[in-house]
Amino acid sequence: MLFQNQDSSLKLEVFNYELPADGGAPDSDDRNWLVLRCTWTEDGDIRKDSNSCLLTYELREMTAGLKVVRAGIKTAYESDFVEPFFSLDLRAEGEDAFRTWVRFFLPNTMDGEDTAEIECVLTRQQLSELIDELDRLCAKFPDRV
Repeated sequence: MLFQNQDSSLKLEVFNYELPADGGAPDSDDRNWLVLRCTWTEDGDIRKDSNSCLLTYELREMTAGLKVVRAGIKTAYESDFVEPFFSLDLRAEGEDAFRTWVRFFLPNTMDGEDTAEIECVLTRQQLSELIDELDRLCAKFPDRV
């Protein structure tokens, strides 16, 4: 997932599950936490970090929410994840533009910048490409029971 504007970019990749398949309590969400890797570029500085902050079902819900906005059924999507360390909000601006806000907590930075944030506008084509990427991630990272 790449989000960029004139001044900065934020690339997020779902790396893997946080725990191995047999790790964590079987009756909890432990096995379904996903590790997101972030590369944030701003003013020529590059920061990289990762955080286990998204559940598999939240990935599916986000994908579905973005599809609803793309279809014009709703005009906005606001993430509401269990952990507040990642958020993605999107609002339609006309028929073919979507203002997007992404925030990702950088837990391991040493320079005082602990949150990568970006506001950008996605075209309908870019939103469709993002949704396609998220669909592939949903297939790659199903719920583990």
